[in-house]
Amino acid sequence: MSELKLVVCHECDLICHEVTLDRGEAACCPRCRAKLCQHGSATLDQTLALACTTAILFFIMNTFPLMSLHLQQNTRETSLFGAALAMWDREMHLLCLLVVLTTIVAPALQIGIEIYILGHIKWGKDLKTTSWPLVVLRKLRPWSMVEVFMLGLLVSLVKLKDLADIIVGPAFWSCAALILVSAIMGSMLTPRNVWTWSHQRRSDATL
Repeated sequence: MSELKLVVCHECDLICHEVTLDRGEAACCPRCRAKLCQHGSATLDQTLALACTTAILFFIMNTFPLMSLHLQQNTRETSLFGAALAMWDREMHLLCLLVVLTTIVAPALQIGIEIYILGHIKWGKDLKTTSWPLVVLRKLRPWSMVEVFMLGLLVSLVKLKDLADIIVGPAFWSCAALILVSAIMGSMLTPRNVWTWSHQRRSDATL
């Protein structure tokens, strides 16, 4: 019984026996067919490097201009925070707060928690403290809506292309790259992988 490993389905709470998976295989719940786990090739170092990459891209996205508008020998640059402030100046206070929350605050907290979890597994001593940040991360991910902001920005670019010359800034490309890298991070930083890396770290520490 000490070697028996069980997995609880996150959809229907069915207790299942854990099975050994080969690379690329996935295990599904026999009752509701929800995916229980999937064997991937992600390592702790790779995921940590990817998390640092998201932090760099997020810094560029919030520091450099998103785009520049050139109209009648006048050029105006706008950044992500500058766009939110423009909404506030136009008395769209609620929309401004939503943009700041979903494109700045929530992604910043998400990236910080991801780096904390991975760094704590790699260098920390008490690995049990990674459980509550992982729960917070799963609750926080739906509030990170950089891709929704990117979609709205693309719509704005299409509408403004006939009115002014538009120069895409570095923050625009960083935003696009951040969406891609964050999607990969979501598939690598899973509860199962965190458990596997923590178990491997405990095993190495006891040797």
